[in-house]
Amino acid sequence: MILESIEIIGFRGLNRLALQLENSNVLIGENAWGKSSLLDALTLLLSPQPALYQFNVNDFHFPPGNLNERARKLRVTFTFREGEPGHYQSPRYQPLSGLWRRGTDGWQRIIYRVSGELDAGQQVVTQHQFLDAQQQRLDLDDPQHGVQALIALHPVLRLRDARFTRRLRHETSVALQPDIDALARRIDALTRDVVARPEQLTDHALREGLHTMQQLLEHYFTVQPAETEQNRVPHHARESPQGWRHLNNLNRMIAEADSRSRQLIVLQMFSLLAQARGAFQIGPDARPLLLVEDPETRLHPIMLSVAWGWLDLLPLQKIATTNSSILLSQVPMEQVCRLVREPARVAAWRIGPGGMNAEDSRRIAFHIRFSRPSALFARCWLLVEGETEVWVMNELARQCGYHFEAEGVKVIEFAQSGLRPLLKFARRMGIEWHVLTDGDDAGKKYANTARSMLEPQYDAEQDHLTQLPALDMEHFLYKQGFSEVYHRMAHLPTPVAMNLRRIIAKAIQRSSKPELAIAVAMEAASRGTGSIPPLLRQMFARVLGLARGQAD
Repeated sequence: MILESIEIIGFRGLNRLALQLENSNVLIGENAWGKSSLLDALTLLLSPQPALYQFNVNDFHFPPGNLNERARKLRVTFTFREGEPGHYQSPRYQPLSGLWRRGTDGWQRIIYRVSGELDAGQQVVTQHQFLDAQQQRLDLDDPQHGVQALIALHPVLRLRDARFTRRLRHETSVALQPDIDALARRIDALTRDVVARPEQLTDHALREGLHTMQQLLEHYFTVQPAETEQNRVPHHARESPQGWRHLNNLNRMIAEADSRSRQLIVLQMFSLLAQARGAFQIGPDARPLLLVEDPETRLHPIMLSVAWGWLDLLPLQKIATTNSSILLSQVPMEQVCRLVREPARVAAWRIGPGGMNAEDSRRIAFHIRFSRPSALFARCWLLVEGETEVWVMNELARQCGYHFEAEGVKVIEFAQSGLRPLLKFARRMGIEWHVLTDGDDAGKKYANTARSMLEPQYDAEQDHLTQLPALDMEHFLYKQGFSEVYHRMAHLPTPVAMNLRRIIAKAIQRSSKPELAIAVAMEAASRGTGSIPPLLRQMFARVLGLARGQAD
């Protein structure tokens, strides 16, 4: 069973959010998109605790800076779906037998809603309900029993920065004190089960890898509200570089084919280590939903890669938040969800499974995921044909007073990957775009591709396309007053009786296209903003308008 979707209306910092989920989900977005509110909703309403959560007045949404306009109603709706057709009939889900409802697509689902209402006396009424496929309340004798059974089978575990949680007060029951010796014996037994090929991973290496796994949960992350003195990690027990290496080897061994049994064993290890942190017991049939909050906060990029490799192997549904391009480079694009705050809602953008064909996915993976994952955080892409434009656009924009990095604009060359896959990807991920093309035949084809991606009812062509009135950027800049730069770089006098194409070719031969771009940018800086071609200044203004959500 997986959590298929969550819909939030009027909870804390979220006015409205509808989020579709897959088995693995990596959420990205700018500050204040509602990350804390989303994770808090999942944690408060689906974490194992003695009593079901009751909303309070501070849970109701209010517009930023205006407490007087606090919402009077809120609701959070969770939709769970069976993992495979017919799975809802397995013995594990017997406690939920009265809650399943078949959808029009044939899948069995459980819809659980928690709603709250704030009355005139500032009193809050909270209701926990199950719904049918038509969103009507199920008439159950004891819905609370059903909620507790659901949470027992599908609890939420939230991994957070251990330093942060040390400052929190206990909000749940007092931590259980596990039998450490019994825990050690159980992990040792699981260790012997995992070592199926000792020639690849020795007992010592496996134990070192498991020790580092334990340090992740004790030193970097925690799954309980606070840390007590009894379970604080002594200094001598901290991880070592060898432990990280052994954990990486353990990851690779488990990631082999035919390793499902090993994955389940490692899941048991994870459950034992989580219980050692003492907040709650995890039942043998439970399949937790794992929330991983900004794992890059305390981990070096190398350690982050190893830690994520371990987390990714756990056969659990995962929701991670990150601001790390290092982490995004390890994640398939289908798992990335980009969240953008709009005036009336938080919009969720993702490709989803099957969203792009195999060839387009390969191009995007190489050109964006591996080569420039930071582009996924951008608000707008300025797509240019080659390296020359990347150099000159960033610098000339800065001279016009536009700082692309601070404005969320990323200049990306598209000639190697093709323009259409990038535009299709940007559309699906909610990233604005503007294309700059040459005036030659290839540039005209690129321009037609850009036009074909416009939505006539919403998109103005001038906001998304600029064509140079010249064969390429070098010819354009030469004709726009920078001829002296090309003569100088070609070691030619001014004027000279030579064909324009030969002058530019000679300049490129004696230097390179990036060097020419830098030389033009330096010349423009010495002359002032007025020397920058008006066509480019107009384009910069349009690109900034797109990034700021102010396009015509």
